[in-house]
Amino acid sequence: MAFPLLGLVAGLFKNPIVSAVADATIGAVKHNMEKKKIIRAAEIEAASTVDVAKIQAGMQVQTAQVNASSSSWKDEWLTLVFSGIMVAHFIPQSQPYMAEGWVMLGNAPEMFWYIVLAIVSGSFGINAMTKFKK
Repeated sequence: MAFPLLGLVAGLFKNPIVSAVADATIGAVKHNMEKKKIIRAAEIEAASTVDVAKIQAGMQVQTAQVNASSSSWKDEWLTLVFSGIMVAHFIPQSQPYMAEGWVMLGNAPEMFWYIVLAIVSGSFGINAMTKFKK
C-alpha cells in the first residue's frame, strides 16, 4: 500500500515546477540558516569587545543623578505651582485674573514656552526638547 504512494511522490519531484519550488524552498532555508550564523557570530564578537569599565562608569553617573535628585524639592514645587494654577481657575474670585493671565501669556514669545518646557521636562526627567527640534 505504501509503495504506490512512494511512486506518486517520486513522480511529483520529476515535475519541473515542483522541483523548482522545492529547490527555492531549500535555498531559502539554507540562506536563513547562514544569515542566523552570521548574526550570531557578530553578536559574539560584539559581546567580547564590550568595555565593562565604560558601563560601570555610566551606571555610577546614573546613580549619582538619582541620589542628587532624591533630596531635591524642585519637582514638588513645580507640581504645587501647576496644581495651584489649575485650582485657581475654579475659584470665582480668581477667575477674572486667570482669564487675563492667559490673554497675556498668549502674547508671550515662543522662546518663553521653550524655557518653560525645558524647566518642567528637565525637572521630571523627560527629554521633551528633542521632540520640538526643527
